[in-house]
Amino acid sequence: MHRRFILGHVLPRCMLALAPLSASRALSSAPGKVELRVKKRDGTHCHVYVPVGISLMHALRDVSKMDVEGTCNGAMVCATCHVKLSAASFKKIEGPSEVEEDVLARALDVEETSRLACQVDLTPELDGLEVELPSQETDRS
Repeated sequence: MHRRFILGHVLPRCMLALAPLSASRALSSAPGKVELRVKKRDGTHCHVYVPVGISLMHALRDVSKMDVEGTCNGAMVCATCHVKLSAASFKKIEGPSEVEEDVLARALDVEETSRLACQVDLTPELDGLEVELPSQETDRS
């Protein structure tokens, strides 16, 4: 089980949402980290804290150990890192490139706010990004 320390307490990662508000604020405002609010494939919600400067795919797959394949490791050919963003979160980031749109066109369960997580670089402005892992994973590599 993955655990995190919050102000001297050990909590499972998915219990971070239940941490005292002051602890959540302290982590959220930690230099070099952003909070991601993730709805997993099974419908459960998690709040995870990940470093800025990496892609959303690496944050979900490598740092948070979530069920995100990323088969092509960011080469934008497989769509296995497809995620859905909330409307508010989608507006915070630059739109997808034409190549990304072509790859997403072959993915399953795509919505207007879908993105390839490998193409979203995390910056401090994306603190609180709301992400949903689609119910079906695509592998079209």
